[in-house]
Amino acid sequence: MKNSSTRTMTAKRIAVAVAAVCATMSAPSFAAGTDVKALMDLLLKKGVITQQEYDQNIQAAVENEAFKEKRLASDVNKLNKLADKTSKAGFVKANGFGLESTDGQHSINLTGRVHFDSRINQNDFKVINDVNNASLANNFEVRRARIGFNGVVFKDINYEVITNAVGGNANLIDTAFINYGFNKAAQIRVGRFKQAFSLEELTSSNNIDFMERSYVNQLTPGKRLGIMLHGEPIANMTYAASIFQNGFNELTNENTKGREASGRVTYNFAESAGLKDGVVHLGLAGTSGKLQVNATSSTNTSSSASTITRATYVGFNSENRGLSNIYRAQVGGQLLSTAAYGGVSDSAVTVDKQMAGLESAFAYGPYKLQGEFVKATFDAVSGMANAGAAVTGTADVTAGYAEVMYNVTGEKWSDSYKSGAFSGIKPNSNFTSNGGTGAWQVGLRFSKFSVTDVVQVGTANNRTQNSPDANTTTLGINWLLNPNARVMFNYARTKFNTAVTPLDVTGATSGLEENVISLRTQINF
Repeated sequence: MKNSSTRTMTAKRIAVAVAAVCATMSAPSFAAGTDVKALMDLLLKKGVITQQEYDQNIQAAVENEAFKEKRLASDVNKLNKLADKTSKAGFVKANGFGLESTDGQHSINLTGRVHFDSRINQNDFKVINDVNNASLANNFEVRRARIGFNGVVFKDINYEVITNAVGGNANLIDTAFINYGFNKAAQIRVGRFKQAFSLEELTSSNNIDFMERSYVNQLTPGKRLGIMLHGEPIANMTYAASIFQNGFNELTNENTKGREASGRVTYNFAESAGLKDGVVHLGLAGTSGKLQVNATSSTNTSSSASTITRATYVGFNSENRGLSNIYRAQVGGQLLSTAAYGGVSDSAVTVDKQMAGLESAFAYGPYKLQGEFVKATFDAVSGMANAGAAVTGTADVTAGYAEVMYNVTGEKWSDSYKSGAFSGIKPNSNFTSNGGTGAWQVGLRFSKFSVTDVVQVGTANNRTQNSPDANTTTLGINWLLNPNARVMFNYARTKFNTAVTPLDVTGATSGLEENVISLRTQINF
């Protein structure tokens, strides 16, 4: 009886102990193996369980903990892989708002800009009450409003399509190109894009130092339809060569051709000069070829509409969106059958244009000196004839600028230089409501053009107007709140070598000077 009772008591104790161990192992506060071992040690000491039972339970607890750790590691690994895929499929911060494929091969990004300007004109010309002559007026202007997208396909093929909501481009296409970048040293770009000419032109309008580019820019081809070979064959060197046309639907033949070619090569000597935080940029560029210009009738408001059509083959406007046509050289075009404002002749004027440019930039830390010089020749042949003789016009043109820029808040220009051009400065601290100054810049630019050796032959309809020589001094102050928002202030003073009369304006008077004060607020992404 006694032995049976003892065995029963022992079994009960073991059952209680096992229940306690199970409960302990399932309780959150005793999940760790250390707590299980302490309980088993106590049960063994009290004689509730045997040494064999103790060893078996300890081994089971160890194996259970190892299984949990292995499963946890597996779950963490799966979560890390999922997080990696999720991050690649989310927003791409470096290029704006966009998406990237999980394998990193493809991407698409939204891009856009809005530039809003306010402008005050002060000049020697009397007040003009001509609604059509906005270049003499104080005004507000949406200077640029663009939206589009860009990205890559299989890493090596880049693309960009940007539409323009303002301006005179009837096709609304600002930029549209495909770039085959399989080889960094030899890439091919096709579509509408900036041609290979001018450091200033190849700097985005979001990042230019002053609100408007210099007189040099009024000679550059800019964005045109064409094909370009370009690349970086060695470190610090770039090259580009392109063939392009001027219009979207340009008609040409073997006589007029209507094609131009451009080329550019640059090198940054900073590394060989030992300037770690510097830029020593030197570039050479050139264009050659023929373009066609339509001759139109005058919109002179002081008389009835003229049936005389003329084509401008050399023309300049003052900088900072001031006075239009401070100089123009024109040849007569084909006569229209009826008088009409803005009427276009049936026969275009063909212009043979040859141009060479030299560009340079020296930057060290927050300081930058930059300048360009361009020399061009124009030979125009009209589609009309005068008594069987050709109607022609020729001119030589030079233009250049020199500027100095200083980043007051210390940002380095070398951080924004890449592939032979400058991109945007990133402020050392963004401006926010909680602090931060943004980046501040001050700059001064002197810009000039000169037209010489003008020879016009064939008809009295040929003409030159206003000053063939002018220069503009521009003071600029820029505040970059962050990489995507900027405020600009410019004061531009233009002096004319010869008195200028605003063209096609009733009652206009002549003047030798123009002053323009302007302010821009912009956002880009």
